[in-house]
Amino acid sequence: MMADQRLARDLTDQGFDAENYVSKLSEEGEMPLLEMKQKVHILSEKTALELKKNVYKNYSQFIETAREISILEGEMYQVSHMLTEQKTLMNTMLEMSLVSDKAIVEEIPKEKEVENPEEETRRNLAFLLEKVEGCSSVTEVPGRQLIHNGDLAELDLETFVQVHRVHMFLLNDSLMIATWLPNRRGPVRYRFQGLYELDNLAIVNIRDAGPVKNAFKVLMFPDSKIYQADSAKSKRQWLDILEDTKKKKLARDKQKRESVVRLNEQQVTPTQNVEESSNPFDERAEEISSDIAMDTEYLNVDWLQELPEDLDMCIAQRDFVGAVDLVERVNEYLKECQKTPAVKEFRARIDHRIKLLTEGLMSELQVSPERSLRGGPRAARRAVAQLIRLGRSAQACELFLKNRSAIIIYNNRQLKFEGATSLYIRCLCGVFFTSLSETGREFHKAFPEHFGCFSAFIVWTKTEMESFISIFKRHVFDSKSNLPTIAECVSIASKHCDELAAGGLDVGFYLDATISENLERVIIEERDNIIEGIKYRSQDDLWRPMNHGTETECLKFAEELASVGLDVKDSIYNVCFISLTINTAQFCKACIVMAQSLLLIHKIEREALITDTLVQIFKAQVKHLESSVKNEKFKTDLKFILKNSQYILEVLMAKIEQMYKLQNVIFPHQLVTVNGEYRRLKSIVANMAK
Repeated sequence: MMADQRLARDLTDQGFDAENYVSKLSEEGEMPLLEMKQKVHILSEKTALELKKNVYKNYSQFIETAREISILEGEMYQVSHMLTEQKTLMNTMLEMSLVSDKAIVEEIPKEKEVENPEEETRRNLAFLLEKVEGCSSVTEVPGRQLIHNGDLAELDLETFVQVHRVHMFLLNDSLMIATWLPNRRGPVRYRFQGLYELDNLAIVNIRDAGPVKNAFKVLMFPDSKIYQADSAKSKRQWLDILEDTKKKKLARDKQKRESVVRLNEQQVTPTQNVEESSNPFDERAEEISSDIAMDTEYLNVDWLQELPEDLDMCIAQRDFVGAVDLVERVNEYLKECQKTPAVKEFRARIDHRIKLLTEGLMSELQVSPERSLRGGPRAARRAVAQLIRLGRSAQACELFLKNRSAIIIYNNRQLKFEGATSLYIRCLCGVFFTSLSETGREFHKAFPEHFGCFSAFIVWTKTEMESFISIFKRHVFDSKSNLPTIAECVSIASKHCDELAAGGLDVGFYLDATISENLERVIIEERDNIIEGIKYRSQDDLWRPMNHGTETECLKFAEELASVGLDVKDSIYNVCFISLTINTAQFCKACIVMAQSLLLIHKIEREALITDTLVQIFKAQVKHLESSVKNEKFKTDLKFILKNSQYILEVLMAKIEQMYKLQNVIFPHQLVTVNGEYRRLKSIVANMAK
């Protein structure tokens, strides 16, 4: 044990010299080296074991710490809620009159009492409808009025730098924030940002210090924001009006509760017989009482009254599943309820929290630089499921696909272009098509019955294919690669498309249609180069057999041709001679490589181009053979020319036909016709002999 500790201390010493240490051990022979190797191996295993134990211990402590933090967050929220209730209770007690608790209730003019609340709301909030974009839901709550509004500047919580200008609207039950529009359209000057209930607000005065002047903080659970007024007078006005409006709202809420209690007591107490009353206003009052009783019956439930706070708790703790469960429960409960003013007001409170919940779920899917993208689509499935439950399937689909696009871009950037082009394309196709297939499977799981979203998935797939093909073209076609490399790359991509089509997503036709023009251009250029080479070599062709000098060089050349599928061993004679010309050997090699490349990218749509390419190449060579046979210069070499012609038109063509069969492609009749050119050349030679 002490030896192991001493060895570990020596190896971890800053001045440890590995070369010197090993050289000293090697002087003593082989055994000390073997013993030291065994000790180092044992030490490595012990170190790995200790590391695993420490990682497990730290992970367990991390889980326990996270659990404790979650519990403390809940307790802090409860303490904050209790403090808010205590503050509200004390403010209410201070405002109560010694004579009557109704002294704080504002006197409502008689004209206002008779007026329809809906008309009053529309008149008081007309400014919002004209000036603020996206605030129609704010104006739908009956009895809501505009108390005060003005321009402010929102400051950053840490740096106190101005973020943007806002316009704050103080309503009799809530606070609305709107941002300035940079490009105004008609009378609209602002865009709706958020609506916060006065019950959940706390206003904190901020003393002037340094660059921060005339500012105050608004605590809106679970966030807080700092706003700066233009002057000290404007700031004081905002603080006073906000505090006064909160007090008045508390008084109204208390009056409503007392009215409900009195109404319940009147319903229990025997009242005058309805039939004895002939006053029509008594019937109207009875209807109003009936509506209030119905509101009380629906809304005066413990779990319903606590629902807004429970939703706030779930959103703060990011318990999205629990929050959506609460939303579904309240929606089901209020489905059959009449749209009375009290119900509309309560619905507005719930809708505001649903908006916060939706924003929280959407942030789980949004892509940002600080968020990790290694979680894959499974990490986003839970947020997608909850958004679908909230009826936001379109937004969930859009964000899910954007998240997947970011993952594909991230994975593509991790690839490094090193070595051969085909190797990079193989890696690129592996990453891209695997991500595409995985996205398709996860999309089916996340949106199983939302068939309308599948059109968005198809459009997304097309967009991603366009990005992939752009990268593919840049590395394959724009890099001036030769035809064999290009054919291999296209074949790799086509095979991945076929595998994807087997799973139900066919993108191969789009790949073929997009690269067909580039591929056709490369094939034609390669064909023209081969034909030009035939014409150039035919000028210097002396129709002499190849002489490699030595047997070794001759066999080496034969193996080189065998590597592309050509067998010339039967043509070797006198150890180092081959009964073929160098021109014939070069043509056969170029032609066999060309045929292999064309068959790799063979498609029905390209069959005519491939056949025509091979036919034109062979016709160019046959033209050279025929001109040589008819040339008096080579009259004594006719047998040798025919032997080369036989190898080209029969042996080489048979090899190409075999390649067609291996690819399960029908051998075209145009090439069969070329195969018969050898018999025509023999007949020409026979006629010349006569």
